[in-house]
Amino acid sequence: MKKYLDQLIADIEHSTQNVSWPFIQKEVYELWDWKSDEEEERTAPSRDLEVWTGIRKYELPPSESLTDEEVERLFKALSEMLEAYNCVFVIVQFSVPTRIQYETLRDNFDQVVKVKQWHQGFFALCKPGTEYGKCALGQYCHCEFFAELCSHFVEDDRTPEQQRADELEMEITYLMRKHGDRWDRYYPYHLDKNYDDEYGNPYDYLKGYEADYDDDDE
Repeated sequence: MKKYLDQLIADIEHSTQNVSWPFIQKEVYELWDWKSDEEEERTAPSRDLEVWTGIRKYELPPSESLTDEEVERLFKALSEMLEAYNCVFVIVQFSVPTRIQYETLRDNFDQVVKVKQWHQGFFALCKPGTEYGKCALGQYCHCEFFAELCSHFVEDDRTPEQQRADELEMEITYLMRKHGDRWDRYYPYHLDKNYDDEYGNPYDYLKGYEADYDDDDE
């Protein structure tokens, strides 16, 4: 397995360094070259990810045949390749074991992606129509999480103050799920009216960023 894995990772790294874009790379762009995210989503060319990268799903070994270290190596190489292709693999709401992330990537590698030039592209974490919790993420299903988070949100005649309070509640729920006991390091001060300045302007104290800097210093 080691010899096979070394060759596979070498192939992935070669693909990372040799992206073939379906549009002309200019040295200088004009203002009218730019497209909005909505327009680019509608007009961007599509590519079969396996064909585009040269890496086939069947080449990716199942996680149960890999050690934890091998899973980490392979997942890191694949994630870097997807980033180079502007097809970022990201799970934003809470920490997910690397082995499960790798299986999710492997399970969905045979997908068609939008090739975006101006905006961030993302790797689809599950196939369209998949029932909540039935994808490779299982209990970490992000679709179910966000559906639950937004379930109480409805279009109504709420005042801006009520909307802000609801957004604060949703953001705190999100942070608790993502960061656990450390959630308050990222408290959304800009959504809490109690932290507005004397003129009523929302203020973000960037507490989480400062805490991260402190950790780096240690």
